[in-house]
Amino acid sequence: MDVIEAIHTRRSIRAYEARPVARALIEAVILDAAQAPPPVSGQAPWTFNVIEGAERIAAYGAEAKQYAAAHHPDEPGWGWSERDDFQVFWDAPVLIVISGRLEDCCRAGQVLMLSAHARGLGTCWVGAPMLWLRTDAAKAALAIPPALTPISALCLGYPAVVPAAPPRAPPPIIWID
Repeated sequence: MDVIEAIHTRRSIRAYEARPVARALIEAVILDAAQAPPPVSGQAPWTFNVIEGAERIAAYGAEAKQYAAAHHPDEPGWGWSERDDFQVFWDAPVLIVISGRLEDCCRAGQVLMLSAHARGLGTCWVGAPMLWLRTDAAKAALAIPPALTPISALCLGYPAVVPAAPPRAPPPIIWID
């Protein structure tokens, strides 16, 4: 699959097969993600923490959901934390957390998603656990270095269901002449 096809066919996966993902494949996807442009040549501006096992990841998701329900800001968008049917990590067999500076982790996360898709895997970039992931307790549980900030949390696994492409309107483009 070429990169243009990967860009246009990648979808957020919210249903995963129960089968595990080989560590060599996870490492390959992470090595691809590390090809994203760093702020300074030769500098590694991010850390990747990998959690394996759907049950273990689901337990972290329940903890993240409970934390969000008790600590979320008083603003719209947090209703998911009260929904019994909401799953934070969608039964994914692998969770990858990228920590570092915002712009660096976002670049690496996008490359990771495209690499995974090109290799037959699915991903879902999840924002729901971020409030919890940035606590000292969560960082300690997931071995995230204390000085780093978790920015990107990505579910990874073999897709059980691939949703259809949603219609997308062209974005506004402003030309400066």
